[in-house]
Amino acid sequence: MASRKRILETKGNPIKRTKTEPSSDSVESSKECFAFNKVDSSEKKIFSNKYIYILPAGIEKMRINIFKNQITKCGGTIYEQFDSTVLNTLSFIIVDDKMDTNRMCKLLHLESYPTVPVVKSSWLSSCLREKKILPFEPYLLRIVESHNDSTDNHLKSSTKATSPGPSQLQTFLNKNKISDSNSNYSSSDEEKEAGIKPVIEALTNSKVKPEKWICAQSSKNPKPNFNTNITDMLEEMAKTYESTNDKWRAFGYQKAIKAIRNYPKPITSWEEAKSLPGVGGRLADKIWEIAQSGELRKLKEFESCEMTQVLKLFTNVWGAGPQTALAWYQQGLRTIDDLKQKAHLTSQQKVGVRLYDELLDRMPREEAGEIEKVVREAAESIQEGIIAQACGSYRRGKATCGDVDVLVTHPDGKSHKGIFFKLITKLKESGFLTDDLVSVEQTGNQKKYLGVCKLEGPNRKHRRLDIIVVPYSEYGCALVYFTGSAHFNRSLRHLCKTQNMSLNEHALKIGVVRKGADKIYEGTIVQTPTEESVFEALKIPYRPPEERDH
Repeated sequence: MASRKRILETKGNPIKRTKTEPSSDSVESSKECFAFNKVDSSEKKIFSNKYIYILPAGIEKMRINIFKNQITKCGGTIYEQFDSTVLNTLSFIIVDDKMDTNRMCKLLHLESYPTVPVVKSSWLSSCLREKKILPFEPYLLRIVESHNDSTDNHLKSSTKATSPGPSQLQTFLNKNKISDSNSNYSSSDEEKEAGIKPVIEALTNSKVKPEKWICAQSSKNPKPNFNTNITDMLEEMAKTYESTNDKWRAFGYQKAIKAIRNYPKPITSWEEAKSLPGVGGRLADKIWEIAQSGELRKLKEFESCEMTQVLKLFTNVWGAGPQTALAWYQQGLRTIDDLKQKAHLTSQQKVGVRLYDELLDRMPREEAGEIEKVVREAAESIQEGIIAQACGSYRRGKATCGDVDVLVTHPDGKSHKGIFFKLITKLKESGFLTDDLVSVEQTGNQKKYLGVCKLEGPNRKHRRLDIIVVPYSEYGCALVYFTGSAHFNRSLRHLCKTQNMSLNEHALKIGVVRKGADKIYEGTIVQTPTEESVFEALKIPYRPPEERDH
């Protein structure tokens, strides 16, 4: 009361300021105080049934008090103390906007990123200002993969040594007739040989040895895994953490699994496990437990934990991620029937729930081939000379496929432009496409349809189908990207970074200039009309699709 009285007494009187300027947190606190004091008992309880912990590090005490006061007024519950026992009931952890994941984990005494959403304080400010809960994804504290110093130094030095500035690069490219347009390819074979190769040699890091990368090796000749029993159980652990949105821990397990797979002999001691890259003491304990007993107590705990099993079930619903699955669990939902009867579902989730078992079932590759044929014949009936190629696991030669991705283009570089909606309409009218998931998703010059199809005939099942229409100028890179595997593609992208290049489904670029994780110069497109040309530009041997199943 005394402090309140002093505040009231100063009303209307000038306040003397000291020379010390208020901190940005103080200014922010003042703004929040005036903006949020309007909240009263008649306001919507936006934080009803929400349990929140505010990590005080970096946030001014006055601001924390404002937050706590307003959260309580808006129906929320504040946890004053944090320990691992509250994780299952917490809705959000609020942190300072400048907080990083490593420091957050240390302050909370956590081994890894928690399952609870860790959200920046600016999200909370915005929610209180708007008087509603806003999407928190843009405000999530991101998990940043750390690299060892030697790798960082190598990348920095190689970028500095081999990356020309934009004007120098453009002059170099103009002299060598490298096209950056999406038009048809007009360069002759001689021009390609005389022009592209010297530019690539000049603008990439010639010291890198690509042959050691996964993308340069055949998946048909994998290194023997001497610790399959260990990696199998750790894979299950990683999947469980992914389903509970514990991305940090899932990432740590995947790094350890990779190191164990590459280990040249069976692990026979705790010290061996601890010596592996990415393996700490606690993970070494688990590895050694499996090596000794063939079992893992933590995995058994997960298998008997209702929450873990329900989250696994719910995250398999198309259109539902870990956060949605957790929200359903917190609402008391436990089964797919519960979702059908009680949950508020998006149109995509309704499809995912209705066709849950069918969409999870893997199809024989023969069925995937039939689906490709239906799409190709429909496309050819609209435009002669069209290319329709099934990618993904089907193209890699797998015996079964989870879904089918069909890439559509035309060699003339023009006729693909009007086919997207005509093709989708035709396939719907024939009854082949039964449900839309995403009617059109456009990235650059590419259009993508995500939906569900069903072949004619008895005992046919609904299957996931993506149709991607691309310009022919992007076909080579798109074919590499959509063929996969995901591990193979990651290896390609990491190799590109060491070569001052970049690669995605649209283009391969050279002369890319990076500062840390940011690109300060996007680079210039290299013409890659075929998959082979992509491999050639990266100086690695061409691998047919069936050798990319890493």
